[in-house]
Amino acid sequence: MVSTRALGGIGRAFANRNFRYYFLGMSASTSGFWASRVALSWLVWELTHSPAWLGIMVFVEVVPMIVLGPIGGTVVDRKGSLRVARVMQVGWACVMCAFAAVILLGAASKAVLLVIVFAGGVVAGFSNPSQLALVARLTPREDLAAAVALQSFVVQTGRFVGPAIAGPLLATVGAGFVFALVAGCYVWSAVTLFMISTLVPETSAANARSFVGDFMDGVRYTLDHFAIRTIIVYTAIMAVLLRPVVELLPGFVERVFARDAGGLALLMAAFGLGSVISALHIAFRGETRGLTRVFTINLFVGAVSLLAFALVADFRIALALTAIFGMSTNTVSIVSQTLAQNMVAGGMRARVMSILGMTFRAVPAGGALVQGWAQSQFGLAGPVAAAAAICLIAWVRLVQTARKRNLAREAERAGDQATMN
Repeated sequence: MVSTRALGGIGRAFANRNFRYYFLGMSASTSGFWASRVALSWLVWELTHSPAWLGIMVFVEVVPMIVLGPIGGTVVDRKGSLRVARVMQVGWACVMCAFAAVILLGAASKAVLLVIVFAGGVVAGFSNPSQLALVARLTPREDLAAAVALQSFVVQTGRFVGPAIAGPLLATVGAGFVFALVAGCYVWSAVTLFMISTLVPETSAANARSFVGDFMDGVRYTLDHFAIRTIIVYTAIMAVLLRPVVELLPGFVERVFARDAGGLALLMAAFGLGSVISALHIAFRGETRGLTRVFTINLFVGAVSLLAFALVADFRIALALTAIFGMSTNTVSIVSQTLAQNMVAGGMRARVMSILGMTFRAVPAGGALVQGWAQSQFGLAGPVAAAAAICLIAWVRLVQTARKRNLAREAERAGDQATMN
């Protein structure tokens, strides 16, 4: 039997029963989520054959996420991350059942899909901050880097497994059955959340300040904290300029590479594979020291790989570039979460993480809306290449800022202060 010591940070995290159950439940729901993304994007493409509509669908989902995300973080800090996470997993199951019902009944129109997508965005506005805050309340602080990376591993494995399952099912039984299967995944995930508890019992903040006061405290804390603010800003830059290409892949699949839904599934799986590799590496590493340098390097690699992707027409080369892109951009996401979780004061955790969490889903959707429109006007490759080039310019500024303020030292010092608090 392999010892937990031999597995590094991975073994330490899995030694915790609560985290193991959380990992199993989230594995099912996130694989289902990414299967639903493939099914929805392909369904929208079949209905519209429009890159702009792909961007619109994503944008409609994230509008409530943008509005409710920071509010959701305040709710989580007041009510408890585990309690909110349980309710929201049930909510996700209901959303997926709605998708399955309208598709199987032949009632899937653009308008109906927009309504359900919007409802999913409302659920995500509360679900995302609860999940981001919960992982830090299931594991000791010394195992936090590994736990955050393994949480990302769950998401990125889902990016690989979900499309791998969705592709054949779309071609055989259709999108309705995909969404029905996904609903079952969310039911299982909700069950596992009722089987765990946090390290320290969470209670409602009955004697806290007003809701608005708590909300504003979280915003001010984030803006005033140099290291957290810098990490969030450059993660958002990556998200708005680089990550939208994932939502717009159906257009590349059909028009550039002359492939069908199976080709989309392969590209999504390549992205997921690269992301899984990055998550495992960070999890096994199991420490926060040196992560600011890792963040900077991978922001550069992500921009370069996307620029190359926009310029190639060979599907095999595109697969390799997509894997590199997934590995580098997911590393940026994992590192930003790990650093923020390590630096933030405990009482502010969900509020800060809700702001950072918007960069993983909401910000890319805004970029997808703009790039979807630009692709409709100027073609597929040009807007993507331009966004990658702008990200490289921002990367130069990050390097200058990191050297001037010694970002690594400030991040580690902030982490030590958070530990003392």
